[in-house]
Amino acid sequence: MKRYFLRALGTHFRAGRTLFFLAVFGVALGVASVLSIQIINRNALGAFEGGLRAVSGEADLTVFGLAPALREEIYPAVLAEPGVAAAWPLVRADVALGGRRGRFLEIVGLDLFAPLRLPWQVAPDGIAAALSTPGWVALTPALAAEMGWKVGDSFAVTSGSRRARLRVGALVDFHRITPLASRRLAVMDIAQAQDLFGRQGEIGQIDVQAAPGEDRAKLAARLRLRLGDAYQVVTPEQREKQAAGLLGAFRLNLTALSFISLFVGCFLVYTSTQAALVRRRAEFGLLRSLGTTRGQIVALVLGEVLLLGVLGVGLGIPIGYRVAEANVKTVSDTLSNLYLLQAIETLTLSPGLCLLAACIGIGGAFAGALLPAIDMSRREPRALLAAYTLHERIGSSALPLFLLGLALAGGSGLFYALVLRDWRPGGFVVGIGILLALPLITPFLLRLACRSVRLGRGRFGVLYGFKSLGLRLQTTAFAAGALAVAASMLIGITLMIGSFRKTLEIWVASTVQADIYISTESWARGRSEATISDDLVAAIRRIPGVHAMDRLRQFMVQAGGRRVALSGVDLGLEGASARFVLMDGEPRAVLRRAREENGVLIGEPLARKGEYRVGERLPLAGPRGPLLFPIAGVYYDYASENGSIVIDLKTMAEAFGPGPINNLALYLEPGINPEQAVDDLKARFKDAPLVIRSNRRLREEIISIFDQTFAVTRLLQAMSLLIAVSGITLTLLVLARERVSELALYRALGATRPQIVRIFMGKGVGMALFGLALGLLGGIALAMVLIFLINRAYFGWTIAVHWPWPALLRDMGTILLAAALASLYPALRASRTPATELDRDDL
Repeated sequence: MKRYFLRALGTHFRAGRTLFFLAVFGVALGVASVLSIQIINRNALGAFEGGLRAVSGEADLTVFGLAPALREEIYPAVLAEPGVAAAWPLVRADVALGGRRGRFLEIVGLDLFAPLRLPWQVAPDGIAAALSTPGWVALTPALAAEMGWKVGDSFAVTSGSRRARLRVGALVDFHRITPLASRRLAVMDIAQAQDLFGRQGEIGQIDVQAAPGEDRAKLAARLRLRLGDAYQVVTPEQREKQAAGLLGAFRLNLTALSFISLFVGCFLVYTSTQAALVRRRAEFGLLRSLGTTRGQIVALVLGEVLLLGVLGVGLGIPIGYRVAEANVKTVSDTLSNLYLLQAIETLTLSPGLCLLAACIGIGGAFAGALLPAIDMSRREPRALLAAYTLHERIGSSALPLFLLGLALAGGSGLFYALVLRDWRPGGFVVGIGILLALPLITPFLLRLACRSVRLGRGRFGVLYGFKSLGLRLQTTAFAAGALAVAASMLIGITLMIGSFRKTLEIWVASTVQADIYISTESWARGRSEATISDDLVAAIRRIPGVHAMDRLRQFMVQAGGRRVALSGVDLGLEGASARFVLMDGEPRAVLRRAREENGVLIGEPLARKGEYRVGERLPLAGPRGPLLFPIAGVYYDYASENGSIVIDLKTMAEAFGPGPINNLALYLEPGINPEQAVDDLKARFKDAPLVIRSNRRLREEIISIFDQTFAVTRLLQAMSLLIAVSGITLTLLVLARERVSELALYRALGATRPQIVRIFMGKGVGMALFGLALGLLGGIALAMVLIFLINRAYFGWTIAVHWPWPALLRDMGTILLAAALASLYPALRASRTPATELDRDDL
């Protein structure tokens, strides 16, 4: 049997190479879709872990302050704890490179006498020089080469409104520690970093090295007891877990979308396998007559599928890597903008990911071929050698499959309502139920649609082609079902993104009220560190034409175990109530209560995830321990999935101490042109590292960031659609092979080649129209699941449903055009069938 398998393999490949290539292509795209997302997901975490290992790789524990600043006075208390072999403080500062917009440097200020083995490539010329040379910094060789710098060169950086000039004193190659370390990491003396960037008396963290034999967990518990509730002591593994949790929803949703492409790819394998089996039924009938067992028939089929899967994996891995490489900047910018994590600078393809690709590719191929193989093996030799009746069998099963599909979709929704409502992934169960139901209900609905077509006299063309789809349900229903799944994903995500975008536009129009917004060059990464000096704030306030100025002070705090942004603003400012779209309550009364009761406003995501309500008290980590603030109101918030908190500046100063301002919002006198005022401000403060934007420009940038965040989903949609459209090509080729005798009869009766082309074009476009109609219904249902179940469970946002008709019409037009193009080659091939093939039963 092995010898027969090897000899027959080449023969079958030559007889159906196009079908084989399309099936391999479907598996490859499915593998590439899943693999590309997993590469990005793994490397997103790897970027964080790389930065952690590069700087704190020798630490057993790290001490953080839960309050905005960690005072350096705590350092002696850490050193005094028995079991601590060594400890060293660190300061981190994200600074902007002068004159290079959007380029940042991650500076780590540390004690150069600490017991750290830094991987110097060009060692410093003595520690004394590193301590005494103003602005001395050690850069990575990769960054130095990229920027054209060498030891001794100097360059400008900004942190908030501060400017500093740094001098390259050494090269430190963190890639020797981990290949995922950022090239933008830089090292300097901690005292210089504190002085240059206005962090006197503050440190970012304390890394701790445990004594030999000391239990880390017990040491961490003792340090927490010694330091008190205002501090957090974590292991490196806990820090990595926190980062994974922060990205959990983002990664999970991308992974779920990528698996839909693999799901659609399985349909191609099913169709191609079924086509091969139909063509080879006489061969299997003869083998069974000669004593071949059912198990051997299954083994023959799955052996060929194994080859198909291996080739699909071999092709899918490089495609997946290239797709990840092409989209890494988009995802990296999203991580930087929304999660403030390290950018992804290096992509690595681990053996584990290659193994995952092999499992999903070969497993998907087997899943698509298993049922046809088993069905073929169960047939008696007489049935295999006789006329094939599979299409009639699937027609008789159409109604039971339809009822099963309805039960699956309805049952998943009912099960969610009764059991899964409080289970976070419950929405995915409903979504999967909808997607699985679509191919099940396809045969019955396709047969009804075909029967409803009425052909007039002489209608031998497009309509005839569509009507004849109902005669080959085993082949056509699966292609139409696969396209319906792909279309539902395309339409569902388009509807969700369009609704979210419109909701965001309305929210931005309601909350972005000032005429001009002022931040600093380093704000995009530095956030709380990117402060504006008091002198600049006062100078801007004195500018003629400024009616009012709002100030924003922001830093990260722990709120009920969640790390969220706390923003201090002037809640008593005239018109302040217009900046908050509240979920409930009259805005002016809510803001007045917040000021009078020293309360806070919290964003919707924080309220949902923490189950907080108005009137309850919100626990925040303060400089000396936990603080409780009454919740005065809940506002719609789309800035972060973790949520945010707003507090009056006066209340913030009383609870957390005074601090500098991060951003300014200017309200101009009536009649002043904001765009002209922006130009005047830029000219007046041209020497200050400020980013000055008008209301209109800021709104455009917010929407641009939103579009960038969802760019990668478009790629997944396109890959899934490409697989499904390939299924149309494959299906029509199968029909052309199965119906050679019928096509020859048409030609013998006088049918022209253009008429045959129109018949097959009608089949292809008909499947596309049917799949699109079914996909539209499934897409609307899927969008509702995404908006009301999955989004609220994972992100906590309220999204109003809006219909983005231009985008939806564009998607539907793309599907129809792609289907028409995919039908062209099979139609031309079928039209070349000569009348002399009339005596043949198959190819």
